[in-house]
Amino acid sequence: MHQRNIEMRKILLTKQQLRGKQYVMAIRKQDWMQTWVSLIHASTYLRHGLEQALRAELGFGLSEQDLIKQLHVNGGALTLTELSRRIYFSKAGITRMLDRLEQAGLVQRQKVEGDRRSLSAVLTPAGEDAFARSRDLLGRYVKAALHDKLTDDELLGLKDILESLLAAHGVFEGQQRHLKGGPEARS
Repeated sequence: MHQRNIEMRKILLTKQQLRGKQYVMAIRKQDWMQTWVSLIHASTYLRHGLEQALRAELGFGLSEQDLIKQLHVNGGALTLTELSRRIYFSKAGITRMLDRLEQAGLVQRQKVEGDRRSLSAVLTPAGEDAFARSRDLLGRYVKAALHDKLTDDELLGLKDILESLLAAHGVFEGQQRHLKGGPEARS
C-alpha cells in the first residue's frame, strides 16, 4: 500500500460544488487516460445510436440535422461560407450535403442579394418540419439514453463536469461551434 502511494506521487484533489453537495474527486495519473477513453467511447456510442435513429426515422444523419438546425436558429438562411464555419465542414462538404438535402426538398439554394458570387442555403417548409421532427426524436433519444439510465444527481453532475471541461478550454454555452482555431473542416 505504501509503495502504491509513492507511485501515485500526486493526487489531484478538487472540490466542486454540485447542486449544493460537496464532491471530492481523486484521480490518479494513470486514470486520466481511462477517463479520456471512457469519454470518447460514451460519446461515440451515443452519437452512433442517434445517427442510426435519425437515418431510420427521417432519412438523414447528424451532420444534416446540424445543418438544418443551424439554418433554423439563424432565421432559415445562411451563406454557404457561414454554414461551413458553423458546422466545420469544407465548402465542398457543405455542397454535397446541400445536394442531398435539396433533393429531399428540405433546403433550397438562393443567390445572395448584392453578391452575385455567393449563395445561401434556405430552409423550406418541409425542412422546418424535418427540423421539428428531428428535435422531437432527439428529445426521445436523450431521454432513453441518459435520463432513463442515470439518476438526477448523476445527470446534473455529468452536465456540470462537461460544462467545466468546456469552460476550461475556453468554450462557453452557445459557442461550441464557433471557436477560432477549432477543429479542421470535415469534407
